[in-house]
Amino acid sequence: MEEIYKRIELGLRNHVIGKQIYHYKKLKSTQLLAISLAENNIKNEEGTVILADQQDEGRGRGKKKWSSPIGGLWMSLIIKPRIEFTKFNMISVISAISVCESINRISKLKTSIRWPNDVLFNNKKLAGILIDSSINNSNHDYVVIGIGINIDIDISKINLSNASNSILSRKVTSIQNEIKGRAIDRFMLMKQILEKIELYLSLLEYDKYNSIIIGIYKQLFDTLGKKIIVYQDGFKKYNATVKDIDNYGGLILERDDNSLEKIYSGQISIRENN
Repeated sequence: MEEIYKRIELGLRNHVIGKQIYHYKKLKSTQLLAISLAENNIKNEEGTVILADQQDEGRGRGKKKWSSPIGGLWMSLIIKPRIEFTKFNMISVISAISVCESINRISKLKTSIRWPNDVLFNNKKLAGILIDSSINNSNHDYVVIGIGINIDIDISKINLSNASNSILSRKVTSIQNEIKGRAIDRFMLMKQILEKIELYLSLLEYDKYNSIIIGIYKQLFDTLGKKIIVYQDGFKKYNATVKDIDNYGGLILERDDNSLEKIYSGQISIRENN
């Protein structure tokens, strides 16, 4: 393991998530290190969080580059969910809710979720979530949740660098860029997110809470009723309208021929059809 920069104590020792936080000055990728820990089944890695001040090879969905300079919150956490296989897509849902709610509470911004797991403010990307997993119904099953949030970074440089980078089809922003003049404590934001993920994860063990969680997701979701273009592997598949979200986080679409289709995160990408 790379040399640990320092240990972070957020008062989460009685929690599963955040009981161990490894803070590095710089990493290639928090996600890759977390996956390595999970793959090797290192003792007590469940709930471990990898945090870096900056990443050289941060990535988003589809292994696309994610700019991760100093001034952001770049972390990955290892979980071993005790839920049915059919609910695993809900991990993406609760992660997006947790990030969105935490940013809103601390910054007082009103952010929204763009399916499946981007957090936007005024249609500009503020945060992203990446889910990697190995699910074989064994003791080695794991999920790694990667979270990247632009807190106080030079947005002009990131927008310029992304002009030739397909990870973002829209401009990005940061919390500081939007609230101006009020400092955000990234460790307080981090603690809020970890606590919320643990709370929602515990609720997922009970079927009765699924519809409640989806209800919260819908309130934060920005695409219901909108016309979109569905892409797979970078190529346009079809036009559709977003009709609803099912109780497992699936997006219910109505295609132009009036047929209905259900899709889940990880399969495809969507763009608004303006």
